[in-house]
Amino acid sequence: MQYTYKIPKKTEFYPLYIATGWNESLNLSPEDLELAISNSFCVVSVYEKDQLIGFGRVVSDGVVYATINDVMVAPMWQSQGIGSAIIRKLVNKCEMADIHSIHLFAAKGAESFYKHLGFVTRPFDSPGMLYEKI
Repeated sequence: MQYTYKIPKKTEFYPLYIATGWNESLNLSPEDLELAISNSFCVVSVYEKDQLIGFGRVVSDGVVYATINDVMVAPMWQSQGIGSAIIRKLVNKCEMADIHSIHLFAAKGAESFYKHLGFVTRPFDSPGMLYEKI
């Protein structure tokens, strides 16, 4: 297994994005995803032989805020520590850049996974909202 900081080709990334169910609500094209990930502060791509099996990325201003997004592992490779390794590598890149505030969006039910990696749940009365198209 190889962990890299290179942006995968859209032909590698799109099948992983589909296989993990990430595109069910967004319905993005391979070109949309290619543009999105190419604008990332940093990425971690995980390969087994020549197949992309895991991915995660950080969107950041490079100084104050960073948000971890799109952490995914191919279904047959889940529960093997790959997701945890991706998170650790992304956090390490942010810490090395001296970013002050690292956030992430977690799927419902995934809080315990992220807590063991050092993240805490925001209090329900904290500021913050999500924009949803009307």
